[in-house]
Amino acid sequence: PYLAVTMGLKCVSCHTNPTGGGKRNAFGEAFAREVLPARTLAAGSDVLPGEIARWLAIGGDLRAGLNAADVPGADRTSEFGVSRATLYAALTPIPGLVTVYADELVAPQGASAREAYALITPSAGRYTLKVGKFFLPYGWRLEDDSAFVRQASGINFTTPDSGVEAGLELPRWSAQAALTNGTAGGPESDAGKQLSLQASYVKPRWRIGAGVNVNNAALGDRNMATIFAGLRTGPIAWLAEIDAITDELAGGDVDRRASLLEGNWRFTKGHNLKVTYEFLDPSRQTPDDARERYSLVWEHSPVQFLQARIGWRSYHGVAADPGSGRTEAFAELHGFF
Repeated sequence: PYLAVTMGLKCVSCHTNPTGGGKRNAFGEAFAREVLPARTLAAGSDVLPGEIARWLAIGGDLRAGLNAADVPGADRTSEFGVSRATLYAALTPIPGLVTVYADELVAPQGASAREAYALITPSAGRYTLKVGKFFLPYGWRLEDDSAFVRQASGINFTTPDSGVEAGLELPRWSAQAALTNGTAGGPESDAGKQLSLQASYVKPRWRIGAGVNVNNAALGDRNMATIFAGLRTGPIAWLAEIDAITDELAGGDVDRRASLLEGNWRFTKGHNLKVTYEFLDPSRQTPDDARERYSLVWEHSPVQFLQARIGWRSYHGVAADPGSGRTEAFAELHGFF
């Protein structure tokens, strides 16, 4: 999202999915090839094109590296692994109108479909209709699923849902309304459904958006609201989000709050320094259980379709939960096309 704020673009500018995430479209591929890296390969160099033909395009992402954690009262741990490997395919039987899209997770926990839907885009994409399994429109589409705002809301890259979504894409406005099962991709067990509404207004230097999500379930309803914004000040792109969440349970309501403030400084071509502050109150009915997280991440894109990331995160929690006060560090290599 910080790249969208930096360039004054909407998610649909770079992604096949109008709400962002997954496969890059032709413009997104050109951006990753020419704008993002510190050095571009010579003109005419052989690179894998995302668009195989006018009616077929593919893509993929692989993130792998080393993660280390230091939890008070426990031994330090470190582990090499694949954090995420995905493949994308978009078949366009009627270019500019009908797209059949699939986003498949292939590692680390075996193959599973993250997204699989038919996308109809009449009036040159002014209107969108999505039917199938997809990521829900709610707040910033952050790459980091462990962010407090993504964990507290339960809406992230691990929890797509099945249903239908209608959207509107105007020069400055982007809006979506989705009706889904509300089971995070699992089987439906009751007649309740989940309603997601979101709208954002985008200007070259700033943007603001708001959304609501209501999930009616037999075990208890969940009501959520979010406000998110982006601002570019010189070379720094800022992201902010605030979420209010209420779970209506048999034992009484539980109110949660989560927030994010993130700054991204692209101090030179191919280099980005990311700093974040996050806050989480898992239950406003319980005193002194708030948590904070600080992050510092350096991202370097040396050439096209390759990015290295080194990061550090510090969690500040409560004494009763040692894991909430841990420190983490990671080094990651991200290859994509």
